Amino acid sequence: MSPKIRGARMGEKDEQTMSRLELADYLTNLGEQLRRGALAVQGRQWKVPDDLFVRLEFKEKKGHLNAKLSWSWSTLGDYHAAAREEISRGQESMKTVKKRLGVAFKALQQAVSPGGFPEPRVLEEFAAASRAFAALAEPEWATAMQEYLDHLANLEHAVANRQQEVMLHELRDLQAGMSSCHREFKSGAKNRG
Repeated sequence: MSPKIRGARMGEKDEQTMSRLELADYLTNLGEQLRRGALAVQGRQWKVPDDLFVRLEFKEKKGHLNAKLSWSWSTLGDYHAAAREEISRGQESMKTVKKRLGVAFKALQQAVSPGGFPEPRVLEEFAAASRAFAALAEPEWATAMQEYLDHLANLEHAVANRQQEVMLHELRDLQAGMSSCHREFKSGAKNRG
């Protein structure tokens, strides 16, 4: 007997209380599907490759054990050729924009390192690259991207008002946001294939 799992949509988490035996049955069912090389999720059948990216985590903290298991693989092979090309182009344009953003940020840092303010062109290039990146961001990054754009607006305001300390603070916040995003992007790229 397989436990009744509420059908969370793709990208959503399904959280519920199960008995130990229900969870064991559910995991056994998943294991059997993986062993067969076909996983049924959300009314769709996915081919499972032999090699998967797997993340296991067990953590005990203050009397509570938390166990996480996730796995991923590239599904590009399941798409028609035209859709596959469009996805690949989107990934490539994201890499291009990220590279442009990195170059613009480095130029911005160099412009302020001697204690001055950046030329308007340097700040405009960074702002344009940042907005282009935000436009390409995945929907699940919306909150982080809005926070990043808020820091960008604060930076532009600090430069316009010649507020050195605020400008430097916002640059540090932007750099932290970019570093965090880079880690997530790399992790996602590793998971995709």
